[in-house]
Amino acid sequence: MRILCGDIGGTNARLALWEGGILQAEETYASAEWPGLEAPLAAWLTRTGVHPDRACFAVAGPVINQRCATTNIPWVVDGAQLRAQLGCPVRIVNDFHAAARGLALLHPGDGVTLFGGEAVLGAPVAVLGAGTGLGEAYVVDDSVIPGEGGHADFGPGDARELRLAAWLFGRNGRASWEDVLSGPGLVNLSRFLCLERGEPPPAWLDGHDAPARVAQEDPEAVAWFCALYGAEAGNMALRVLARGGVYLCGGIAPRMLPALMAGGFRARFEAKGKIAAAIRGVPVTVVTHPGLGLLGAAAEAMRIRD
Repeated sequence: MRILCGDIGGTNARLALWEGGILQAEETYASAEWPGLEAPLAAWLTRTGVHPDRACFAVAGPVINQRCATTNIPWVVDGAQLRAQLGCPVRIVNDFHAAARGLALLHPGDGVTLFGGEAVLGAPVAVLGAGTGLGEAYVVDDSVIPGEGGHADFGPGDARELRLAAWLFGRNGRASWEDVLSGPGLVNLSRFLCLERGEPPPAWLDGHDAPARVAQEDPEAVAWFCALYGAEAGNMALRVLARGGVYLCGGIAPRMLPALMAGGFRARFEAKGKIAAAIRGVPVTVVTHPGLGLLGAAAEAMRIRD
Protein backbone atom coordinates (compact mmCIF):
# COMPACT_ATOMS: atom_id res chain seq x y z
CA MET A 1 0.00 0.00 0.00
CA ARG A 2 1.27 3.44 -0.94
CA ILE A 3 0.72 5.98 1.83
CA LEU A 4 1.17 9.70 1.37
CA CYS A 5 1.62 11.59 4.60
CA GLY A 6 2.20 15.24 5.34
CA ASP A 7 3.32 17.33 8.31
CA ILE A 8 1.98 20.82 7.64
CA GLY A 9 3.38 23.51 9.91
CA GLY A 10 3.71 27.26 9.97
CA THR A 11 7.29 27.09 8.67
CA ASN A 12 7.47 23.96 6.52
CA ALA A 13 5.12 21.57 4.77
CA ARG A 14 6.73 18.14 4.60
CA LEU A 15 5.41 15.38 2.36
CA ALA A 16 6.52 11.75 2.32
CA LEU A 17 5.51 8.56 0.51
CA TRP A 18 5.70 5.18 2.23
CA GLU A 19 5.26 1.84 0.49
CA GLY A 20 5.48 -1.46 2.31
CA GLY A 21 6.72 0.39 5.38
CA ILE A 22 9.69 1.83 3.47
CA LEU A 23 10.17 5.54 2.86
CA GLN A 24 10.21 6.06 -0.91
CA ALA A 25 10.25 9.84 -1.31
CA GLU A 26 10.27 12.96 0.85
CA GLU A 27 10.09 16.67 0.09
CA THR A 28 9.98 19.85 2.17
CA TYR A 29 8.25 23.05 1.03
CA ALA A 30 8.50 26.47 2.70
CA SER A 31 4.90 27.11 3.77
CA ALA A 32 5.04 30.88 3.30
CA GLU A 33 5.94 30.47 -0.38
CA TRP A 34 2.71 28.65 -1.29
CA PRO A 35 -0.94 29.76 -1.22
CA GLY A 36 -2.20 26.45 0.19
CA LEU A 37 -1.48 22.74 0.36
CA GLU A 38 -2.99 21.92 -3.04
CA ALA A 39 -0.17 23.67 -4.95
CA PRO A 40 2.87 21.94 -3.37
CA LEU A 41 0.91 18.69 -3.42
CA ALA A 42 0.38 19.05 -7.18
CA ALA A 43 4.09 19.82 -7.62
CA TRP A 44 4.97 16.74 -5.58
CA LEU A 45 2.64 14.49 -7.60
CA THR A 46 4.09 15.82 -10.85
CA ARG A 47 7.65 15.24 -9.66
CA THR A 48 7.13 11.72 -8.35
CA GLY A 49 4.44 10.50 -10.73
CA VAL A 50 3.12 8.27 -7.94
CA HIS A 51 -0.48 8.34 -6.71
CA PRO A 52 -1.19 7.06 -3.19
CA ASP A 53 -3.76 4.56 -1.95
CA ARG A 54 -4.27 6.41 1.35
CA ALA A 55 -3.23 9.84 2.63
CA CYS A 56 -3.11 11.62 5.97
CA PHE A 57 -2.07 15.20 6.62
CA ALA A 58 -1.10 16.45 10.07
CA VAL A 59 -1.90 20.15 10.22
CA ALA A 60 -0.99 22.82 12.77
CA GLY A 61 -4.43 24.02 13.82
CA PRO A 62 -7.82 22.79 15.04
CA VAL A 63 -9.38 20.13 12.79
CA ILE A 64 -13.19 20.31 12.65
CA ASN A 65 -15.17 18.08 10.29
CA GLN A 66 -11.98 17.17 8.40
CA ARG A 67 -11.18 20.80 7.70
CA CYS A 68 -8.53 23.02 9.24
CA ALA A 69 -7.95 26.75 8.99
CA THR A 70 -4.29 26.78 9.98
CA THR A 71 -3.21 28.93 12.89
CA ASN A 72 0.07 30.52 11.76
CA ILE A 73 -0.29 30.59 7.95
CA PRO A 74 -3.35 31.58 5.88
CA TRP A 75 -4.10 28.08 4.60
CA VAL A 76 -7.34 26.11 4.68
CA VAL A 77 -6.73 22.36 4.47
CA ASP A 78 -9.92 20.58 3.42
CA GLY A 79 -10.09 16.80 3.44
CA ALA A 80 -12.84 16.61 0.80
CA GLN A 81 -10.89 18.79 -1.63
CA LEU A 82 -7.71 16.80 -1.09
CA ARG A 83 -9.59 13.54 -1.61
CA ALA A 84 -10.83 14.86 -4.96
CA GLN A 85 -7.31 15.97 -5.90
CA LEU A 86 -5.64 12.69 -4.91
CA GLY A 87 -8.40 10.24 -5.80
CA CYS A 88 -7.96 8.26 -2.59
CA PRO A 89 -9.23 8.30 1.01
CA VAL A 90 -7.78 11.21 3.00
CA ARG A 91 -7.68 11.97 6.72
CA ILE A 92 -6.84 15.35 8.28
CA VAL A 93 -5.54 15.39 11.87
CA ASN A 94 -4.02 18.00 14.15
CA ASP A 95 -0.21 17.98 13.99
CA PHE A 96 0.09 17.00 17.64
CA HIS A 97 -2.45 14.23 17.16
CA ALA A 98 0.07 12.84 14.67
CA ALA A 99 3.01 13.47 17.01
CA ALA A 100 1.24 11.60 19.79
CA ARG A 101 0.40 8.71 17.46
CA GLY A 102 3.99 8.55 16.25
CA LEU A 103 5.43 8.00 19.73
CA ALA A 104 4.67 4.27 19.53
CA LEU A 105 6.87 4.00 16.43
CA LEU A 106 9.99 5.52 17.98
CA HIS A 107 13.12 3.54 18.84
CA PRO A 108 15.13 3.93 22.09
CA GLY A 109 17.67 6.18 20.39
CA ASP A 110 15.01 8.61 19.18
CA GLY A 111 14.79 10.57 22.42
CA VAL A 112 16.72 11.87 25.43
CA THR A 113 15.20 11.51 28.90
CA LEU A 114 15.73 14.64 30.99
CA PHE A 115 14.70 13.11 34.32
CA GLY A 116 12.17 10.84 35.98
CA GLY A 117 11.66 7.15 36.63
CA GLU A 118 10.07 4.42 34.57
CA ALA A 119 6.95 5.15 32.57
CA VAL A 120 3.84 3.31 33.75
CA LEU A 121 2.56 1.14 30.92
CA GLY A 122 -0.98 2.13 29.91
CA ALA A 123 -0.98 5.34 31.96
CA PRO A 124 -1.85 8.67 30.27
CA VAL A 125 0.85 10.41 28.25
CA ALA A 126 1.26 14.16 27.68
CA VAL A 127 2.81 15.54 24.50
CA LEU A 128 3.76 19.15 23.90
CA GLY A 129 6.15 20.97 21.67
CA ALA A 130 7.32 24.49 20.96
CA GLY A 131 8.14 25.44 17.39
CA THR A 132 6.47 28.02 15.20
CA GLY A 133 3.63 27.68 17.74
CA LEU A 134 2.94 25.50 20.77
CA GLY A 135 1.18 22.18 20.23
CA GLU A 136 -0.34 19.92 22.89
CA ALA A 137 -2.06 16.53 23.00
CA TYR A 138 -2.69 13.58 25.31
CA VAL A 139 -2.75 9.83 24.84
CA VAL A 140 -5.24 7.97 27.04
CA ASP A 141 -5.38 4.21 26.47
CA ASP A 142 -5.19 3.98 22.66
CA SER A 143 -6.99 7.26 22.06
CA VAL A 144 -5.24 10.49 21.11
CA ILE A 145 -6.86 13.65 22.48
CA PRO A 146 -5.58 16.66 20.54
CA GLY A 147 -6.27 20.18 21.65
CA GLU A 148 -5.25 23.82 21.38
CA GLY A 149 -3.85 24.21 24.87
CA GLY A 150 -1.03 26.36 23.56
CA HIS A 151 -3.58 29.14 23.16
CA ALA A 152 -4.82 28.80 26.74
CA ASP A 153 -4.20 31.69 29.12
CA PHE A 154 -0.63 32.04 30.33
CA GLY A 155 -0.24 31.56 34.08
CA PRO A 156 2.50 33.69 35.70
CA GLY A 157 4.58 32.04 38.41
CA ASP A 158 6.25 35.08 40.02
CA ALA A 159 6.30 38.88 40.01
CA ARG A 160 8.42 39.14 36.87
CA GLU A 161 6.04 36.86 35.01
CA LEU A 162 3.12 38.98 36.19
CA ARG A 163 4.83 41.95 34.55
CA LEU A 164 5.42 39.83 31.43
CA ALA A 165 1.73 38.89 31.29
CA ALA A 166 0.72 42.56 31.60
CA TRP A 167 3.15 43.50 28.82
CA LEU A 168 1.81 40.74 26.54
CA PHE A 169 -1.75 41.81 27.33
CA GLY A 170 -0.90 45.34 26.32
CA ARG A 171 0.53 44.15 22.99
CA ASN A 172 -1.94 41.38 22.08
CA GLY A 173 -5.04 41.88 24.21
CA ARG A 174 -4.29 38.63 26.06
CA ALA A 175 -1.37 36.44 27.10
CA SER A 176 -1.24 32.79 26.02
CA TRP A 177 1.28 30.02 26.59
CA GLU A 178 2.19 30.18 22.90
CA ASP A 179 3.16 33.81 23.41
CA VAL A 180 6.08 32.60 25.55
CA LEU A 181 6.66 29.01 24.38
CA SER A 182 7.37 29.17 20.65
CA GLY A 183 9.92 30.74 18.34
CA PRO A 184 8.06 34.08 18.49
CA GLY A 185 7.62 33.51 22.23
CA LEU A 186 11.37 33.28 22.71
CA VAL A 187 11.67 36.62 20.93
CA ASN A 188 8.98 38.06 23.23
CA LEU A 189 10.96 36.98 26.28
CA SER A 190 14.16 38.55 24.98
CA ARG A 191 12.40 41.79 24.05
CA PHE A 192 10.74 42.00 27.47
CA LEU A 193 14.07 41.35 29.23
CA CYS A 194 15.57 44.28 27.35
CA LEU A 195 12.86 46.46 28.84
CA GLU A 196 13.49 45.02 32.30
CA ARG A 197 17.20 45.75 31.97
CA GLY A 198 16.59 49.25 30.62
CA GLU A 199 18.31 48.39 27.32
CA PRO A 200 17.12 49.12 23.79
CA PRO A 201 16.21 45.89 22.00
CA PRO A 202 18.79 44.94 19.35
CA ALA A 203 17.72 45.49 15.74
CA TRP A 204 18.08 41.77 14.97
CA LEU A 205 15.04 41.03 17.16
CA ASP A 206 12.97 42.24 14.20
CA GLY A 207 14.68 39.88 11.76
CA HIS A 208 13.38 36.61 10.34
CA ASP A 209 16.11 34.71 12.21
CA ALA A 210 15.38 36.36 15.56
CA PRO A 211 14.53 33.11 17.47
CA ALA A 212 17.84 31.54 16.44
CA ARG A 213 19.72 34.72 17.38
CA VAL A 214 18.05 34.80 20.81
CA ALA A 215 19.03 31.15 21.35
CA GLN A 216 22.65 32.07 20.61
CA GLU A 217 22.96 35.49 22.21
CA ASP A 218 20.51 35.81 25.11
CA PRO A 219 21.15 33.08 27.70
CA GLU A 220 18.83 34.76 30.21
CA ALA A 221 15.92 34.48 27.78
CA VAL A 222 16.81 30.86 27.02
CA ALA A 223 16.94 29.93 30.69
CA TRP A 224 13.58 31.62 31.30
CA PHE A 225 12.09 29.88 28.26
CA CYS A 226 13.19 26.50 29.64
CA ALA A 227 11.72 27.27 33.06
CA LEU A 228 8.39 28.23 31.49
CA TYR A 229 8.51 25.10 29.36
CA GLY A 230 8.85 23.09 32.56
CA ALA A 231 5.92 24.92 34.16
CA GLU A 232 3.53 24.12 31.31
CA ALA A 233 4.83 20.56 30.94
CA GLY A 234 4.11 20.06 34.63
CA ASN A 235 0.63 21.55 34.17
CA MET A 236 -0.09 19.02 31.45
CA ALA A 237 1.25 16.17 33.56
CA LEU A 238 -1.08 17.20 36.40
CA ARG A 239 -4.19 17.43 34.24
CA VAL A 240 -4.17 13.71 33.43
CA LEU A 241 -1.58 12.40 35.92
CA ALA A 242 0.64 11.54 32.96
CA ARG A 243 2.58 8.73 34.58
CA GLY A 244 3.06 7.26 31.13
CA GLY A 245 5.49 10.10 30.47
CA VAL A 246 5.73 13.63 29.15
CA TYR A 247 7.25 14.08 25.69
CA LEU A 248 8.69 17.31 24.32
CA CYS A 249 8.42 17.45 20.53
CA GLY A 250 8.82 20.25 18.02
CA GLY A 251 11.91 21.88 16.62
CA ILE A 252 13.15 23.86 19.60
CA ALA A 253 13.67 21.30 22.40
CA PRO A 254 16.35 19.18 20.64
CA ARG A 255 18.38 22.34 20.01
CA MET A 256 18.15 23.37 23.68
CA LEU A 257 19.07 20.11 25.39
CA PRO A 258 21.87 21.55 27.58
CA ALA A 259 19.62 24.40 28.75
CA LEU A 260 16.71 22.03 29.40
CA MET A 261 19.02 19.85 31.50
CA ALA A 262 20.38 22.78 33.50
CA GLY A 263 17.73 22.53 36.21
CA GLY A 264 15.25 25.33 35.59
CA PHE A 265 12.90 23.14 33.58
CA ARG A 266 12.74 20.46 36.25
CA ALA A 267 12.35 22.95 39.09
CA ARG A 268 9.27 24.50 37.51
CA PHE A 269 7.91 21.13 36.35
CA GLU A 270 7.87 19.92 39.95
CA ALA A 271 6.87 23.23 41.61
CA LYS A 272 3.22 22.28 42.06
CA GLY A 273 2.77 22.89 45.77
CA LYS A 274 0.96 20.30 47.84
CA ILE A 275 0.20 18.16 44.77
CA ALA A 276 3.80 18.02 43.51
CA ALA A 277 4.27 14.43 44.67
CA ALA A 278 1.63 13.29 42.17
CA ILE A 279 3.96 13.95 39.23
CA ARG A 280 7.37 13.61 40.87
CA GLY A 281 9.09 10.75 39.08
CA VAL A 282 7.16 11.19 35.82
CA PRO A 283 9.71 10.69 33.03
CA VAL A 284 10.20 13.64 30.70
CA THR A 285 11.73 12.90 27.29
CA VAL A 286 12.86 15.15 24.46
CA VAL A 287 12.02 13.52 21.13
CA THR A 288 14.95 13.90 18.75
CA HIS A 289 13.52 12.02 15.76
CA PRO A 290 13.08 14.66 13.01
CA GLY A 291 10.08 12.98 11.38
CA LEU A 292 7.74 12.24 14.27
CA GLY A 293 4.77 14.00 12.65
CA LEU A 294 5.24 12.08 9.40
CA LEU A 295 5.45 8.78 11.29
CA GLY A 296 2.23 9.57 13.12
CA ALA A 297 0.46 10.68 9.95
CA ALA A 298 1.44 7.41 8.26
CA ALA A 299 0.11 5.48 11.26
CA GLU A 300 -3.18 7.40 11.07
CA ALA A 301 -3.45 6.70 7.34
CA MET A 302 -3.27 2.98 8.12
CA ARG A 303 -6.36 3.42 10.31
CA ILE A 304 -8.51 4.72 7.43
CA ARG A 305 -11.28 2.23 6.70
CA ASP A 306 -13.27 3.95 3.95
